[in-house]
Amino acid sequence: MISLVSLLVAAALVCLQSGYQAYAQIEGKNDLRDNLQPNIIPMPKKRALRPFINIAGPPPESARLIPGTLLELSCEVIGFPAPTAQWLKNGEPLTEFDDVNEIMNIHPTSLARLTSKMIVSSAANGDVYTCVATSGVKQQMASTTVVTVAGNDEESLFGLEALFRKPSKPIITEYYNEVFQEIGTSILLPCKHFSTSPSQVYWFDGDEKPVFGNPRMRILPTGDLLIPSLHWDDMGNYSCTVKNAYGKDTVETFLYPNKKQFFLVTVN
Repeated sequence: MISLVSLLVAAALVCLQSGYQAYAQIEGKNDLRDNLQPNIIPMPKKRALRPFINIAGPPPESARLIPGTLLELSCEVIGFPAPTAQWLKNGEPLTEFDDVNEIMNIHPTSLARLTSKMIVSSAANGDVYTCVATSGVKQQMASTTVVTVAGNDEESLFGLEALFRKPSKPIITEYYNEVFQEIGTSILLPCKHFSTSPSQVYWFDGDEKPVFGNPRMRILPTGDLLIPSLHWDDMGNYSCTVKNAYGKDTVETFLYPNKKQFFLVTVN
């Protein structure tokens, strides 16, 4: 899937190409006029990037849950300011996933692509799980209907008990794929996770050095990484690893501290 970084680079190339074509067209007209008119190159207009939200990778419309297994639903969201994602079950907030539904402090200059996952261990046939993506006052939703294997309550209970007896590695349920934010502001890089056994969270900075012990960065009890004041040197790929006795899961976040708010460049 094309990343947010690739999309921004592609947009910049399109703008540069459009500017060159506009310049070449004006130069051609000037040659026809035998240089009677001075060369005039129109200045590109700048427009501030407007707030938006888009579920770029919605969860499937339906998914099958097999007793004794975990069903992983993924929701990929792009937004400006940086989006958040919450999950509903049959239209109601999931209280058992308070850490997933925790509202983060989002800075208005941030632009990000967020991945949010819902881990379903048990459900009734026809239950609907909804990803609610929010950015500012804008919101989008995408839902999945869960189809379960037919069986009685005793079989379902046996499958749930078997699931928690079975060793399983942790699953990181929320993180930024990419995030852009203004230098000097504070940022929170999420790394929320699901684990049926005690787990530990490790962060590595853009230089692949452990964040533990860095006076400028702090790992919160939720597993998120707090950077109080962004520096230009903070740019890079940050990795979060969650480990338990049965394995680990790792994700990467590309952090880009920008000098000012985003602008779209348009050519006359």
